[in-house]
Formats: sequence, C-alpha cells, structure tokens
Amino acid sequence: MPGDLSTAPSSPLRLGERVLVLTVSLLATLVTVFWGYRAKIVCGGATFDDAGRSESFPHGPRGSLIPCYSDVMELWSTRGLGEHLMPYVHGGIDAHGQLFGGVVEYPVLSGLLMWLSAGGTHTDVDFFTHTALILAPFAFATTVLLALMTRWWVLLWAATPPIVLYAFHNWELPVVFTSVAAIAIMAYGASASPATGLRRIPLRTTAVAATVMLGIGFSLKIYPGLFVLPIAIYVLTVGGRRARDWAGAAWVVVTAIVTVAVTQLPFMITGFDGWKASLDFQGQRRADVTTNSIWYWGVRYLVGDETPAYRTLVDIASPLAIALGIAAVAALGWRMLRRDGVYPWLPVAAAMLAVFMLFHKVHSPQYTLWILPFFVLLRVRWQLIATYLVADVALDLSVFRMLGMSSYDEASAPQWVTGAVIASTWVQALLLAVLIVTFVRARVREPLASYLAGTTPRPGPLTRLAAADAGDARAWLGAPTCARDDVTLRPITPADAPALARLVDDADLPLYRWTGPIPRTDDAAAAWIDDATTTPSRVAFAVLHGERLVGTTSFYDVDAANRTLAIGYTFYSAAAMGTAVNPTAKLLLLDHAFDECGAVRVVWHTHEANARSRAAIGKLGAEFEGLLRKHRRFRSPSEGESLPTGWRTTAQFAMIDDDWPAHREALVARITTAAVRRQATATGARSAQA
Repeated sequence: MPGDLSTAPSSPLRLGERVLVLTVSLLATLVTVFWGYRAKIVCGGATFDDAGRSESFPHGPRGSLIPCYSDVMELWSTRGLGEHLMPYVHGGIDAHGQLFGGVVEYPVLSGLLMWLSAGGTHTDVDFFTHTALILAPFAFATTVLLALMTRWWVLLWAATPPIVLYAFHNWELPVVFTSVAAIAIMAYGASASPATGLRRIPLRTTAVAATVMLGIGFSLKIYPGLFVLPIAIYVLTVGGRRARDWAGAAWVVVTAIVTVAVTQLPFMITGFDGWKASLDFQGQRRADVTTNSIWYWGVRYLVGDETPAYRTLVDIASPLAIALGIAAVAALGWRMLRRDGVYPWLPVAAAMLAVFMLFHKVHSPQYTLWILPFFVLLRVRWQLIATYLVADVALDLSVFRMLGMSSYDEASAPQWVTGAVIASTWVQALLLAVLIVTFVRARVREPLASYLAGTTPRPGPLTRLAAADAGDARAWLGAPTCARDDVTLRPITPADAPALARLVDDADLPLYRWTGPIPRTDDAAAAWIDDATTTPSRVAFAVLHGERLVGTTSFYDVDAANRTLAIGYTFYSAAAMGTAVNPTAKLLLLDHAFDECGAVRVVWHTHEANARSRAAIGKLGAEFEGLLRKHRRFRSPSEGESLPTGWRTTAQFAMIDDDWPAHREALVARITTAAVRRQATATGARSAQA
C-alpha cells in the first residue's frame, strides 16, 4: 500500500494532482448542477395562480427530455410553504391522512431547510431558486470530500446523470453530504500522521465524531442511521477477540441517540402534534403507483391488486425483509472479520443501504444520489455501475410520463411507458440484489483504503507519471548531441539498426568475447535499440566517426538524486578500436556529466577478465574499486559460440568530480597527441605518394 513514490520529494506533485482533481471535479459539478437547475426551472414561470403556483407546472415545455416534475415545486403550495408556516409547530394530519398547517413528511432538519428556502418567496419558481441556492453547496462539498478520498473516481459523482436529474428533485444533497462527511471523518482519523506515523485521532473520538454526522443525517432523511451499526461493530472488534471495546461501541450508539434527540426535541416541544403528524403520515403511506417497488410491480399482481390483504402483507413483509437483510449483511461482515481480521464497516454500510432500497422502494428518484457515493468509494465493476445508471435514467424518464406528471393514473399511460417502468424497476431490483453481495465483499478504493488502514496512500496516476518522468535519466542528463574533432555522439535511433547490426564481422567476433551479446541482425539491432531507448535509467548514444556509425555507448544506472551514473554498453567496430574514437567519446561523456550536469561520481563496470577494457578505463584515470561477485548475468556475444556464459564477476572503476579536472587535462593531451600523430602519418603518406 505505501509505495516507493509516496516519499517527501513527491509531495508537491501529489498536491498538484489534488488541485487538478478538485478543479476538474468541481467544474464538472458546476456543469451538472447548473444543468439540473435549468432542466427544472423552465417547468415553471408566468402565469401564476393566486397561490403562486406556475400554471405550466408540472408539464413544462413540450418535448423536454428531462421530466419537469420535482417535489420541490410540488410541495410549494401543498405543505403550507407558500404561507411561510414554520414546519411542525402548527398543523397536523387529518382523517384522510393529509397533512395541513405547515407539516411536511420529512425529518425535522429537511423541514427546516424547506422553511428557510421559502423565506422571501411568493411563487414556486422563487422557492425553487432559493432551494437550489441552499442545496447546491452540499453538492460541491460532497465533491470535495469524494475527490480527496478517491481522486478521479469522484467523476462518477460529479459528471454522471443523477445530479442533473435529482439535485433539485428533492432535498437529498444535504443528507448525502452528511453520510460522505462521516466516512471522511473516519478516514481522516485513521490516516497516518506525518509526524508520528500513527493514526491522527483515537478511534473512539473519530467514531463518535462520525456518528454525530450520521445523527444529523438521520434528522434530514432516515437512511444514515443504518450506518451507525457497522461503525459500532467496527469499534467493538478492532482490538481483536481478547480486547472487545464494548464501551467504545456503546459511545457510538449513545452518541447517535443523543444527536437525534437534540435535533428532534425543539420541534417535539414546540409542536408535538405537528412533529408526530409527519411520522403518522409516513406510517400510512402505501406501496402504490407512486412507489416503484417490487411490492407494487410484483406482489400486487399475486394478491389481486391493491386489496387490504396486499396492504397488510406489504406492511409486514417490507420492514421484516429490511430487518432480516440488515442482519444478514452484518453477519456476513462478521464472517469477513474472522477471515481478514477487520470488520468491513464501509462495505457493510453500503450493503445495508442496498437492502433498504430493495425492500422499501426500489426507486424513489432521489435514492440514486444515496447509493452513488458508494460506487465512488468502493471497487465495484464498472459494468455493474453503468447498468445501474442506465436503468435509473430509463426509469426516471419513463415513470413521470406514466404518472401523467401529476395525475398518477397508470391506466391512462401508454402501454410502452408502463412496460418501461416495470422493466426498469425489476432491472434495478435485480441490480440491488447483486449489489448487496457485491458491496459487502468490495474493497475500498485508494487513497481511502490507505487512509482507513493508517498508511500513506499510493500516489495517483498523474503523480506516478510525473515521478516516472522525473526518474527518467533524460530529466537530468537530457539527450545531447556532442562533437569533438571528427567524433560525434548523438542519441541512437531505430534508423541506426542496420548499421549497428553490421558493426561486427564474424572474423572479428573473438575480440568481443567479454563484451556480452552484440546484435548482428536487423531485428536484433532494432530490439537492442528499443530496449536502450525505453529504459528510464539509461541514455544511449550512437558514436559516429565522420558520417559513419562506428559504435555505441550509454549513460546507465542514472541516479539523479545522488548525482551518480555509469558509462557502459560500449562497443566499437574492430577498425575503430585503438584509435582516438573511444577516448574522444569518453571525453565528451565526462564533460557532459561532470561539467554540464554536475555529476559527482561516474562508474564503469566490465568483466573481470576483459583486460582490454580494464586497461582503457584505467587510462581514463578511473580508480579500480574492487570486484563485484556474481554482479550480473553474462551471455556470449553470439549464439553457438563456445564463449563464457553464466554469472559475471564485475570489475568496478569510478571517478569523482574532485578528480576530473586533472584527469581531463591528461585525456585532452592524449587525444591531442593522437591527433598530431594521425596528422603526421597522413602527411607522410601524402608525401610518399607524391
């Protein structure tokens, strides 16, 4: 988990990637949130009735792809919001199960947000806009947390259809934020402190803080309360069998209860009847055409439509199935605890949510926002995620057409629309059943997994690429072309393969007995060049004498951090041996390494028995540092030759920057003397011919 690249030098790169991920994901969120707002706001507008209701709602513009209906606009004139009544303080529920006097059917904090959104508004359009302004920041805050915990996977949240469809369909964004925030608190508390390497915050403290967020979430919408159980089990079991933390688990449960009580009590005290009315309303809700559930689109047909027997069966079967499913998921998590030693609280929480959705409502439009963060946080197959999102879009685009937007009349809907609703509901139901098992066994995505494990997370893909580029020899040394007299060093290229393959003749092969494999066909030379040019720690050169390729040499084992490198992979044609080509090439390489790039140490490796090479290296001024036994594998330069193979004992030589100036003078003098002799020989030859 902690990788080689997660060290201090890479921190700025990791910071840069976080900034990039945050920027891109927040821009994507801005696009989807604004798109979601525009898709719904066009559904209302002048003219308005006396209550401030848009006469065009909920039908909206003709031909709109995204359904216009939203609970936000719908509840404007049906729950007393247009009258600016404080929720729960007044009103109640009548004999027909209808709420009145400002009571809304949502938990108290959602009702409070609705009341705040209604402040200063006189039409459903104003109310929708105020609501959007209050809800949108929660979408951006959720994006930030998911980006920090999962990097680029955040785009599953920020750039997929659910935010467009549901951001302002209901009041879901705040509750989603509280759930994600609780997970982020657990992750931050468990993450490794840079100073000590230990977790930042004690487990009990972390779990209690996370549970406070879940308690707040419970008072927005009910489902975050499910997650208290797996966190409590995690706290209980984290110390092992002999150190069960019953007190810590109790703190988690008590914190959840206290947080919920604190948020509920003000409303219970100031308007108990109104507060209780919202609970009664939920208790009286039926699995009817407005709830896309397995009960309505499955069990109903088995018992003869919406009969009293059907309602009784659903009233018993739905909560019982939810309770049994949650217990089964918790038990499966316990089995994984016995196998892995850690209770998988986050996967279990996701599976519990899938259980609730499957046996309560398969699809209430905004439910997709509940489950979407778990697609981001857990390693779920992309095919499963894509299928779920496609089915969700199909269901959303069809259900409101089936409902006639506001008439809730199944019989009046075209048959194909009703069929699409039924098919999409059952597809999503099957997917939720699969997700229950998939979630509880899923691994957590990085870097969240490392945070929860108290380790340093592996850098993200862009950081790893940047680190790889920084580790490339060319990042320090470049790929220069150097020339002196008639010798030129330039980066070797694939076009050099034919010349490289013909550098050594069969008759000269014994000269290379210690050199190692030498390419002698075009294909072998091409492969040799490809390996040389794609090895990050190597810079390979073609050595030219005049215009003709006479050899090759390389910088290798390049270590920019320590300013060291080796020179090797060197061989020349037989005709170039013993000439000024090699000394001149070495002068060019050493000048570049020491003087241009600031190297402090240059190393040479050669076979211990390669007397010619050892003598040449010694003449450069490099000091013999000893023998490295079984240093490298050794293969003969040509298959079929009875030449030494196996492990090579390497003779190592080195030169440091302190010694280079004196050795450079000697090397330059040697090259100059050779040039003078060569010139004298050439002059003598011309005189003899004359």
